[in-house]
Amino acid sequence: MCIGIIGAVEKEISPFIVDMSNIRTDKYAMLSFHKGTYRKVDVVALFCGVCKVNAAIAAQILIDKYRVSQIIVVGAAGAISETLHIGDTVIASEAAYHDVADEILTEYHPRMKSIYFAADKNIVNNIRRANAHDNSVITGRMVTGEAFINQKGRKEIIEKYMPLCVDMETASVAHVCYANAIPFAAIRSMSDTPGESGDSAFEKHVETAAEKSVAVLKNYLDSL
Repeated sequence: MCIGIIGAVEKEISPFIVDMSNIRTDKYAMLSFHKGTYRKVDVVALFCGVCKVNAAIAAQILIDKYRVSQIIVVGAAGAISETLHIGDTVIASEAAYHDVADEILTEYHPRMKSIYFAADKNIVNNIRRANAHDNSVITGRMVTGEAFINQKGRKEIIEKYMPLCVDMETASVAHVCYANAIPFAAIRSMSDTPGESGDSAFEKHVETAAEKSVAVLKNYLDSL
C-alpha cells in the first residue's frame, strides 16, 4: 500500500514531510514528489500549487507514476458553516465544484449520476475513528472553486450546496480519483470563517490550519 498526500502550498504539506523517513525526491511536471515512509506506511507527498488544474496534475501523476492505492488531500479551507471556528477540521464526505455548471459532469463525460464526488467510506470512517477523541474534527460536504468567497458568493454557495467549507483543490483531486477508480479522502482545517475571512485571514491562520490537518492525517496513518 502506498498513499498519495497532496497539499496545495508548501506550508500545508511541510509539517508532514519533515516527519517522513527514507525520502527520495522525483520531479515531474515541475512538481517535486517526495517518496518515503511515515512510520511503516509508504507515502508520496507533495505540494501541487493552488487551483484545480495543478491539483489534478499532481493526482494523476501519483496514480500513473507511483501506483498509489489512495489519495488524501490535506491543508486549509474556508469555513462556510457558521458553526465552524478557526482550526476546526472537516473530513470530506463528498466534494463538488461550485464554479462548474452541473450538466458538465452529468450530461457529458464522466456522466455522473450526481455532481458530488463521494469520498471513500472506509478511509473516512478510519480517519474518524483515529480522531474520535477530538470534537473539533467533523465530517461533511466540501465544495471547490477558484476564488476567495465574498459575502454574496457565500450566500449563493450555501443556498445551492449547503457545504461545511470551501477550497480550491479538493473536488478536482476527487474527480481524478473517480475517473481512475482510486479511493479518495480530504482533511481540511479552517483558516478563515464567515466572521474572519479573506486573504489576510488565510495568511494569518494557514500554518495553524495546516498543522491541525496534518495531525489528523498522522493519527489516521498511525492507526493503520
